[in-house]
Amino acid sequence: MVQNSAMQELAIEMIGVRKRFATHEVLKCLNLSVPNKSIFAFLGNNGEGKSTAIRLMVGLLRPDSGDIRILGRNIQTDRQAILREVGCLVDAPSSYPNLTAIEFLKIACLIKSLALQEIDRVLELVNLHTDPKRLIRHFSLGMKQRLALAHALLGRPSLLILDEPTNGLDPAGIQEIRQLIQRLPEQADCTIFVSSHQLDEVEKMATHLALLKDGTVQFQCHLDEVHAAQVGVLELHIDDAVQVAQVLAAHGFRAQVLSATQLVVSEVPQEQAHRVNACVVQANLRLHAANFQKPSLEKWFHQQTQARTI
Repeated sequence: MVQNSAMQELAIEMIGVRKRFATHEVLKCLNLSVPNKSIFAFLGNNGEGKSTAIRLMVGLLRPDSGDIRILGRNIQTDRQAILREVGCLVDAPSSYPNLTAIEFLKIACLIKSLALQEIDRVLELVNLHTDPKRLIRHFSLGMKQRLALAHALLGRPSLLILDEPTNGLDPAGIQEIRQLIQRLPEQADCTIFVSSHQLDEVEKMATHLALLKDGTVQFQCHLDEVHAAQVGVLELHIDDAVQVAQVLAAHGFRAQVLSATQLVVSEVPQEQAHRVNACVVQANLRLHAANFQKPSLEKWFHQQTQARTI
């Protein structure tokens, strides 16, 4: 009973998955656990096997070995039932330019035997319900991407798989898609699995992430754990920067004086920033402000992908 409960807490579970094409082993004992209702970012450089993993998740490829469970069921034995609960947006969105969004989604509803009321629901979710007569050929690229998301959301899927959902969009379009994705776990009651190279956007919207490198998942955690594990810079505003720098040096912290009332402490883990502040206060020195500047996800990604795998 405990095992079944644990499986229900995972939207995607891959255990020991391997996939080879000819002599090239793309995935090597891949293990992945995606929590329900998370926004899970799947990261990795081109050629690392992200697309192969996604194709395995939806049953377009079969693994050479290992188990894949989607929404608690085996993709190889229950594929049709699983896909009824999965929405996908992979590659560039396609549509019929001479139709309206309603007409386009009506075709999908008829194919999937869904009630036409679904159309109003998904168009409102992606904010395309205000101009029902506009033809798709007059849509911006961002609107076409939101329409593709609406198509993927038909039928109330429990899992939404998105491959590069902001690719090719301008900054305004990227922001629209990001804000939409952030709302979906609550508004659409689903898990979001997203593969993206837009690391600054991933950092703003994801709750969890996994890093794929050399055919295996090298790192998998809550996004907050990535930030907590990295060292950043703590900027202090005080009365006497030189005196504070001396106090911090005695406690093993490296401080650089920027002005008479400002200094920065480098190589500080975020979880240790409070110790720096405590050193200042305990020395009876006045601390006016402290600002921790965390490293970006992009910097962490480059550090991880450039490191050699042993």
